[in-house]
Amino acid sequence: MNIIHKKFKTDSLDGDWVITIGNFDGYHLGHQKLVQQVLKDTKEMNIKGGVVTFEPHPKKVLQTQIPFRHIYDLPSKCSFMEKGGLDACFIIPFTTKFAKMDPHQFLEKLFSLVNLKKIVVGYDFNFGKAREGSARLMKQEAAKRGIAFLQMAAVQIDGLTVSSTMIRRLLFEGDFDKVTQFLGRPWSINGEVREGKKLGHTLGFPTINLEPDVLLPLRKGVYTCQVLLGERLIDGVCNVGYNPTFEGTALKVETHLFDFNEKIYGESVSVIPEKFLRDETKFESIDALKAQIQKDVETAKAYFKEKVD
Repeated sequence: MNIIHKKFKTDSLDGDWVITIGNFDGYHLGHQKLVQQVLKDTKEMNIKGGVVTFEPHPKKVLQTQIPFRHIYDLPSKCSFMEKGGLDACFIIPFTTKFAKMDPHQFLEKLFSLVNLKKIVVGYDFNFGKAREGSARLMKQEAAKRGIAFLQMAAVQIDGLTVSSTMIRRLLFEGDFDKVTQFLGRPWSINGEVREGKKLGHTLGFPTINLEPDVLLPLRKGVYTCQVLLGERLIDGVCNVGYNPTFEGTALKVETHLFDFNEKIYGESVSVIPEKFLRDETKFESIDALKAQIQKDVETAKAYFKEKVD
């Protein structure tokens, strides 16, 4: 899959295309349904398939007073799309100037991106300044140019519409089973293991450390988790937060893996939280922190033992 960072302009890829458009944060079942439709069309029409998305997320630009919490970072999102089998992902820079583009301007730019034959959008699709552009308008303007248009219905599970907003809420509430249903896979925090200050070694509980580039939708606290390292799935316990006992300032995911003593700095891992144990706490002493970590480890091991039994 070609990953193309660019503004809307005409010097793009050759061939005929069917595309879908959206933010795709989470790449949940609703997003996957759109991509599956694109792939179906590419096969039937013998053309190329792509997705148009935006970076940063529009809410980060338009609602700066509210910290935006990503379900996934951009590399993870692109990785899911690539596995889906698309030919290209067009990543359009979302700026305050771009946000002021009226719907008709947006459509002219979109129609010149590639030689479009079909556009597929989701149930809640709007575009342009203040989201004034509707799917109906896009369909009308596309028809004038001989471009087919399809708006797909929402995906629902147990009466709930699958959406990124709902998934963020479920993650904060720690309902990982429902999140797995909405995503079609377990949610994970992905990244390269970074060398830390060895505080875990000092405490007797060495950790592997990730420093997410985006704010996470999780409550700050301690979780049972599994870590995917290559093809291995390793049980552990992780803290998501700022390490207040040591006056930390950077958001980190620090994971203690059970029966594991390898050095894996620089390797890519996925941390998969499974159960919320407690909120992050600033302890009065190092000994108090060590005692609590020991309890967390014992609780997590009992959880995994019960899960197996």
